[in-house]
Amino acid sequence: MKILPLIIAVIIFFCPLFHTMADEISFDLRSYVRDTSFFKLRSDEETDKPPISLFSTHPEYYPYTLNNGYLYDADMQSQENYGSFCPGDIKFRFGRQKYFTGTGYGWNPTDLFNPKNIFDPIYETEAIDSAFISYSFGGENEISAFYSFGDKRDDEAYSETGDYQLRMKTHTDVLDLAIHYTEAKRNQTNYEGLITGDVSSEEATIPVRWQLLAAGVSSRIGKVGVHAEGGHAWLSLDKETEQVDANIFSKDYSSFLVGVDYTFENELYLVLEYYQEGRGKTSPGEYSSNDRFAYLSNERGAIGRNNVFLGAKYPIADMTSVELYNIINANDPSVIVNPWLIWSTGIDFTVKFSARFPVGKEESSVGQMKPSAFAHIQLNF
Repeated sequence: MKILPLIIAVIIFFCPLFHTMADEISFDLRSYVRDTSFFKLRSDEETDKPPISLFSTHPEYYPYTLNNGYLYDADMQSQENYGSFCPGDIKFRFGRQKYFTGTGYGWNPTDLFNPKNIFDPIYETEAIDSAFISYSFGGENEISAFYSFGDKRDDEAYSETGDYQLRMKTHTDVLDLAIHYTEAKRNQTNYEGLITGDVSSEEATIPVRWQLLAAGVSSRIGKVGVHAEGGHAWLSLDKETEQVDANIFSKDYSSFLVGVDYTFENELYLVLEYYQEGRGKTSPGEYSSNDRFAYLSNERGAIGRNNVFLGAKYPIADMTSVELYNIINANDPSVIVNPWLIWSTGIDFTVKFSARFPVGKEESSVGQMKPSAFAHIQLNF
């Protein structure tokens, strides 16, 4: 315990040099109307087993509470709260902070800390208990390291103690470039084992170690923005993990994304992206139960190999905008049409209305989904 007085003395000494930040506390009130029948799995014709709904037998895998067809959720959270210390060209931050990499809008395949959830209409980057240090040199260059101290969510292990990233960034008159290496531990789920009853909920959780080497680039050609990111991931199972197929849960893969965006003079904003998912399949006949449930539970960004994101945003009044986003699986083919109406006073108060319309054959990735509607009120203070 002799080190404790020393730590306290150091904190007191450096306290005037620290800039403490507690940006915002948000309170969400949500009413989310959705038919959950698309979570059901049909049994094979040669078996006599009835259709199974994994999320009814294992509700821990479903993020909302169902009540008479409506899903309600409310939360209050501190978004960021950290201290920073900046001697010269060195910057150090410690505490609950947001950290993200990548350039994509619909997907960020090179960001293991903030997996985007296309099924969550209020997705936003969340803060992580972590430490960050960077060194700037040559005016436009930076090398940095990021280290996570624990989960950023109580119910989903998106960031664990020991996850880290090393990154180098550079800026020129032509483009911004970042190269980074990430090591992280993420859980995969043996859904097929759960369905058959071969494994328990605890045994179905498969810890997988990711080693990701990736890069991202962004630039502008006239008024057109261009961005791209991609990388290769080496996956491995922990030594204590047994009785699982390594080819299913720890197969190495590569993914990449390329996109363009443009803002017209009337403030209409358009974005188009192509995303190739290295673990994606080229036809619905190749989809396994693990593929479908990993996609629906956000363990995987896409189920198809080739995917397209098309988005538009237009302000119809000073505080009101309409938006339309389309997520296309070119291998099904299928599409999720997602219109929005947003009214906002700025960063303090926002009201959002949204709907989701899946279009595709029954065997496609969205074939058993039903239309849904959503309302969201957010207060920041």
